[in-house]
Amino acid sequence: METLPLVLLVDDDPTALAILSGMLKQEGFGTIGATTVQEAEAVIARESFNLAILDVNLPDGNGLDLCRLMKNGMRRNDVPVLMLSADDDVRTKVAGFEAGAVDYVTKPFHRTEVLARVRTHLRLHEAYRSVIELQSLKLAQLADAQQALIPRPEKMPEAKFALYYKPFQEAGGDLCQVFQLGTHLHDYILADVCGHNVGTAMTMAALQALFTQNCSSLYNPSEILQTVNRVVCSFIPEGQYVTVVYGRLNRKTNRLSLVNAGHPPAVIRKADGVASVLWMRGDVVGAFDTPEFAVAEMAVRPGERLFLYSDALIENSPKASRQAGIEFLAEACVRVNEMDMQAAVPRLAELTMEHGAPADDIALMGIEV
Repeated sequence: METLPLVLLVDDDPTALAILSGMLKQEGFGTIGATTVQEAEAVIARESFNLAILDVNLPDGNGLDLCRLMKNGMRRNDVPVLMLSADDDVRTKVAGFEAGAVDYVTKPFHRTEVLARVRTHLRLHEAYRSVIELQSLKLAQLADAQQALIPRPEKMPEAKFALYYKPFQEAGGDLCQVFQLGTHLHDYILADVCGHNVGTAMTMAALQALFTQNCSSLYNPSEILQTVNRVVCSFIPEGQYVTVVYGRLNRKTNRLSLVNAGHPPAVIRKADGVASVLWMRGDVVGAFDTPEFAVAEMAVRPGERLFLYSDALIENSPKASRQAGIEFLAEACVRVNEMDMQAAVPRLAELTMEHGAPADDIALMGIEV
């Protein structure tokens, strides 16, 4: 059986309250009444209702204050509110809208007008709730899709990597991808879409598809990023951009190719146990038609480690500056030297978050040469 929409009626005039309640009940609505602010607050605390009609003038306060209370923290603050008053003054109406009301009914009220306004705002509220539920469902589906695309170390043992990934919201704007291009050749990508909302998650999903389509040993990482940039520039919203750090590791030749597109620098822990920051500056993806990325080629040795990360881990450092945060992370990389990679990466994330979890997506990838 369908639940009747319940309307809260607050009016100090018993006659007006009875008339309002009667006309609403005749049209299939449920009602619950109160004659004072105190009574109304008690009803709001214990009942769930779909709409409220509040008289402006009440014996122990006024409906405007009650409306403000409902909209600023009291239970059911999403419920549409109609103000009711014998005062037809424009200033009173404006005060009602400023308090959070969605409509205004003047006494003496007319049956058809009241019913039309009640139905209209209940329909609008239901439509709004449906949109929110649909968005939540789509966001949950997007989050599930993202989780399914996150690379799993156990499924790619030859890639020798570990990953810590924690989105700030249901779906994140950080991207982590690993591609096997040959027996000894792997690409490692960590990207960060600026912001942390649904829009960034959608851009990140598109980026995942672009890298999947374009990562190939036929092209070097810089060429792949140029191709990705051309496509991203065609759809990315104005003011949004992507930072990327892209590593290609050849374990047969012991060579590392590293490209940086406006991303925090990678950290390499060398065979002697010392960690170094690979300072590189390059243009971001999605902002320029012909960006210049920072490119480095270097020799590496078995047992060395490369760490890629999102900026959340360096902006939460106990030290003040971004550079100090990077140096703190490099120092922490040394502190996990003796751990195997699967234990070292989550521990490294913990060390950088000892002073509180950052309000952003967190991504950290450790790669064993």
